[in-house]
Amino acid sequence: MRLACTIFLALLPAASAANGDSAAAPAGSAAGEPAPSGEDDWPPPPPDLRYETRVVDRRPAARDRTQDATRVEGQALRDSARSGTLEALAQRAADVYVPARGALHGVANGATGGIRIRGLGGSPNTQVLVVEDGVPDYQGIFGHPLPDAYVPFLLEDALVIKGGDSVLYGTNALGGVVVLRNRWREEEGCELLNDAAAGSYSTLRETLAALGRFGAWDFAGGLHGFSTDGHRDGAGGDVLVATAAARYRVSPELRLAARNKVVHLTGADPGEASHPFADHWFDVWRDNAALRLDWEPAGMRLAVTPYANVGVHRLYDGFRSLDVVAGGTAEAVFALDGAVEGLLGLGGEYAGGDVENRVTGEHPDIAGLFELSFYSQLAVRPVDGLTLVAGSRQVLNSGHGFVPLYKAGVRWEFLDGLSVRTRVTRNFRRPTIRELYLPFPTANPDLRPEDSLNWDFGAAYESDHFEISCTGYRTEADDLIRYFGSWPSAEVVNIDHVVVWGVEGSLELRNLGPASLSVTGGWQDVGRYTRQNPSAKLDFTLEASRDFGAHRVSGSVSGEWVHGLYMGDYGRNPIDDAFGMDLALRYRYAPGDGGPSWEPYVFFRNFLDRQYAYVEGYPMPGFHVLAGLRVGL
Repeated sequence: MRLACTIFLALLPAASAANGDSAAAPAGSAAGEPAPSGEDDWPPPPPDLRYETRVVDRRPAARDRTQDATRVEGQALRDSARSGTLEALAQRAADVYVPARGALHGVANGATGGIRIRGLGGSPNTQVLVVEDGVPDYQGIFGHPLPDAYVPFLLEDALVIKGGDSVLYGTNALGGVVVLRNRWREEEGCELLNDAAAGSYSTLRETLAALGRFGAWDFAGGLHGFSTDGHRDGAGGDVLVATAAARYRVSPELRLAARNKVVHLTGADPGEASHPFADHWFDVWRDNAALRLDWEPAGMRLAVTPYANVGVHRLYDGFRSLDVVAGGTAEAVFALDGAVEGLLGLGGEYAGGDVENRVTGEHPDIAGLFELSFYSQLAVRPVDGLTLVAGSRQVLNSGHGFVPLYKAGVRWEFLDGLSVRTRVTRNFRRPTIRELYLPFPTANPDLRPEDSLNWDFGAAYESDHFEISCTGYRTEADDLIRYFGSWPSAEVVNIDHVVVWGVEGSLELRNLGPASLSVTGGWQDVGRYTRQNPSAKLDFTLEASRDFGAHRVSGSVSGEWVHGLYMGDYGRNPIDDAFGMDLALRYRYAPGDGGPSWEPYVFFRNFLDRQYAYVEGYPMPGFHVLAGLRVGL
């Protein structure tokens, strides 16, 4: 087994390609968290803070125990019947909304996958930041991630931070942050996992992942392939994701890690069902690479993370882009007597690239964006159960000068398992290169950065089998960037003051005999800008399992209801509520002698065969099936 693992890991590609964007308009188109490196030896939260063990920010920074966040285990994401990682995360939090149009989100006009958190985000998805293993992941020219790039085969867990946190994460963390942490093996040896599935619409999915620990070396890597014809003409495509990582533990206090991830996405925008497109294809490469150095002298932790994201986009109309995001962070975390935890950080980043129209020969000049930040956070526990957090970030931007940011929060667990919390944070997003310089369809070099003031107040109670929480929030934003009109007379401008009020709650019943239940619901008053910003959302998951020695039988029913969707601002062009349900059935055989485990499964998606759409003209698939076999060694 060790030899097989070693051979597999040696053959994993050290990935080198390019980085793409989603929801980019082509020429002529309308336009607290997991530790990034997955360290298993970072001290957990104090034992009396049981709530934080589920939602706390566990990156190698001072934890913000006052934030409102939802943490989802990687195994739950891998077992989800939802079609993607972002949709699976939205299933667990009602104030998170991710629309879809089918098996793939795609890029360019008509793409979906824009993450909305408490009224901010969407398409272009630049107001919610995705961070993977401590590295911000977004396209250098268009400023947002590639939703189809996130697959859970190596994820340890994911954390959704609501209300944003630009103090710790910088630009794009305006409405929220999605933090993904990949796994390392914790014990000596190797493990292999192969997951193969096939289903409706000629869908094929293959995932092969491996983790190993041999002496001072740790390895992780995997290959993921997905191909489908789609549920309607033009809705098919292919995704290939390859990742490889290695870590060397020089000593118990010093570690050096390297990780590289390559994504290749091909597909097309099928257009509205009533006016389909013939061949609006896209071809995207993306390469994300990062190093990480961790040093833990007594009473302190130092982390240095340089990174580079590179991407190439090719679209049917001649549009081609090469983009780069390169930078790094250096963070120092210190603790004093268990009552004070602080962080000091320095970050620098460059975003730039090259754009051309291969049909017309147009090649606009692009000025790269530089940014330097100093940030800090202090968490104090003056008495047991009470946590105070304050932080600030000073941003120096090449195009917008000095931008000050701040946050403050309080959390009080006044009874065992019962807590209240509140937090306010000021966040920002700098304009993207596309918005500033590219006439695709328009540009405005005088745009100002977006900024938001996010406040929330919540209460929660948790016991071994029961958890309930409720949060009220107010999202206040200025200088939001919006597109008006249609090409070639469109304009992109900063708009005035926007306020969103809302409330979100969740209920979880865990391990009640063989069953568990999770329900989350939310309502918000989104104000004037209603386009693809729902006013209400409800998600639920009912799970049950039973063990018979080495055998396990399990199943789950999950559903999502979305209300108050509009295709235009000011409540114009309403569309019907979206509602769908999925059924997952699994059987697992895991012998106790260390032999391979076998897990056949089947997903019945939209098993009620409802007709609904998140985007007008792009109907979701009807009843369809995906069946597979997962084998672990």
